[in-house]
Amino acid sequence: MISNELKHHLEATVEKLASIGISVAEKKELPYGIQLTLSGNETSCKINLYHSRKKGNSVVQAGGDKSLLNVIFKQRSSTLEPTVSIPQGIRAGSDEAGKGEYFGPLVAAAVACDQSTARKLVELGVADSKKLSAGKIRELYEKITIMGDVKYAVCSILPREYNRLFSVFQQKKRNSLDILAMTHGKAFKQLLSDGTDPGYIVIDKFCEMGRLRPWLPELAAEVELRVRAEDSEPSVAAASIIARSVYLDELARLSSSCGVNLKPGAGAGVDAIGRTLVALKGEAILLDTAKVHFANTGKITRRP
Repeated sequence: MISNELKHHLEATVEKLASIGISVAEKKELPYGIQLTLSGNETSCKINLYHSRKKGNSVVQAGGDKSLLNVIFKQRSSTLEPTVSIPQGIRAGSDEAGKGEYFGPLVAAAVACDQSTARKLVELGVADSKKLSAGKIRELYEKITIMGDVKYAVCSILPREYNRLFSVFQQKKRNSLDILAMTHGKAFKQLLSDGTDPGYIVIDKFCEMGRLRPWLPELAAEVELRVRAEDSEPSVAAASIIARSVYLDELARLSSSCGVNLKPGAGAGVDAIGRTLVALKGEAILLDTAKVHFANTGKITRRP
C-alpha cells in the first residue's frame, strides 16, 4: 500500500507531465515506489517515483525512449522542477557474473558513486558486460577501480564453496537464486560497511524482493529491482563489468590450477572441456571447478 506522500507525489507528477503532453499508459507498484509507463510523441519510456522522509520526492529513469526521457528530465520550467529531477547524491547498484556459467565462481559486485561520477562512467563507456569483449572488460575494470569517487565491493563464491552452499540450501528447500541473493547482499554489506549512505539502490533483477530482502543490510534508501538495469543505471553497468572481470580472472586461475583451459558458458563446448578435465583428473575435480548441479555434470560423467 502506497503512502499518502507518495500518492500526492504521483498525482502532482501526472498532472505536470500532462501539461507538456505526456500521458501515463500504465502504473505499477514497486517496493517503496511506483513505476509509470509514459507515452508522448509516439514513443514511450518508464520512470519510477519514490518518497522517503530522508530524501523527499525523487524520480528515477527506468528505461525506454531516450528522447522522451530527455524531455522529462531536462525540462527546467518551474512546472516540472519540484518533482521531475535526476536524483542527486550517492547512488548504488549491483550485478553478477557466473550465474549461468558451468565452470568458475559466482560473483556479485556492488558500486556506489555520486551523480557526477555516474556521468563520468557513462563517458568512459560502461555498459552491460555481456556486450563487451574480455579485453574491453578488463580495460574498463582497471579504469573504474582506480577512480577515486567510485566505491566498490565484490563477493566471489568459488565452486567448492558454491557446491557446499547449494547442498545446504537445497535441504532448506531453497535454490541457486537464494545463493545469488546472498551474494548480492554480502557485496552490499561490504560496500556500505564504512557508513556510505546511498539515496537509492538499483539491483539488476534476478528474483523478487521477498527472496532478496533478508540478505540486504538495513537500508534507509529505496531499493529497486530493475530488469536490464545495466542499460539504464551507470552504477549497475560498472558493477556488471567489475563482476565479469573478477569472474574471468578466477576462471583463468582455475584453468591454470587444473591444467585445462576452462571456458565460460554451459553449452556443448563446455561439456567437451569437462570430459577432457575428468579424463585427466577424475570426477572429483568438478567440485573444485564447476557448479555441479547444472545438467552439464550428467552429460560430462555419463558412461558411453
